[in-house]
Amino acid sequence: MTRLILAAAIALLATPAFAQAAVPIGFWTTQDGGERLLIEQNTSCSFFAVGGTQVAGNCVWQSSSAGGILALYYETIKGLAPIYWSVVWVNQSEITVDGDPFFRRQ
Repeated sequence: MTRLILAAAIALLATPAFAQAAVPIGFWTTQDGGERLLIEQNTSCSFFAVGGTQVAGNCVWQSSSAGGILALYYETIKGLAPIYWSVVWVNQSEITVDGDPFFRRQ
């Protein structure tokens, strides 16, 4: 099952689409660095919130014209579980993740 999701993630990331937003590959943080999102070209990604959530796994990007939905699939004792975020491109160095501004650090 993990291989199937990974294959689907790679296919989604590699499939060009007309007038669709690019995958926000890079290292993104909130202004104060309290939340960090790493999205790698190989579909690996992780999310870290100071004093809270820390997950890592594979991401799938479903683009729209201005952004898209980012799904991070991570392992649990019951199998893979997703976290979904709405991502909107503001400019080349800023995105919003569920409405919160994130800035490119790499």
